[in-house]
Amino acid sequence: MYVEFAMDRTTLLGKNEHWKIGNLGVMQIAHDYPADLLEKIKLKAEEIKEERSANIHLNLRYIRNAQKYIPEISDVVHSPGRLEGLSELVGEELEPYPHDVINTAVTFMGPEDGTVDWHGDGPPITELVALEHTDVEGGRLELFQGDYEATMAAIAKGEELPSDRMMHIQHKVGSSIFGQLMNVPHRTEPMSRGKRVTLTMNLRSRSRPFIDNNPMFYLAADNPDFEWVDDYVQDVRTRQLPAYLEYRASR
Repeated sequence: MYVEFAMDRTTLLGKNEHWKIGNLGVMQIAHDYPADLLEKIKLKAEEIKEERSANIHLNLRYIRNAQKYIPEISDVVHSPGRLEGLSELVGEELEPYPHDVINTAVTFMGPEDGTVDWHGDGPPITELVALEHTDVEGGRLELFQGDYEATMAAIAKGEELPSDRMMHIQHKVGSSIFGQLMNVPHRTEPMSRGKRVTLTMNLRSRSRPFIDNNPMFYLAADNPDFEWVDDYVQDVRTRQLPAYLEYRASR
């Protein structure tokens, strides 16, 4: 993989932060995932779209817990050298995000499926791999360079965001968008035509798994069955809390 574009987090937000993983902002990367494997994932996702996908929250249609229904996704998540390469770009060792309901997903976007509204990510780090990008008008990743809370308050009031602080990244097959989009105001630009299918793979810091922004109420907005709660609490008990206490004691 090689980096086609990069902006660090300090530049992206216009301020420095303590609560972050490295200084990763957002990158576009030419990946080397096998094209036939990604095509197989896309075809399987299309086959189960009506049965397994839903648009519950943020105007986003997606298959949650996607690796459960499409096992080939695990081959991408654990492809040789992937974690090592992404960790090197961040400057901190990463691990796959552990919560099944959101560790991987396949999203569908278009005039009928919708495009995700303004938000900040729950998982700290995300890799978005374009599986299909056909006849698309709009549909770029749209990020606003500014404070998250102030930006979301302005959007809630119906204010227009200054165009000179907006940045856009076009999805394209053969590349992935890799970013620390927790507390970064972003959305998918509305689409007037075309089709986008994307594989989402979330990650976090191995040594600081407590750096996260997925509170239980936010996860429940997309996953109201609460079947994931026991695993979530177990992760807090056995990974997040011990790591946080160790981190706090070392400072």
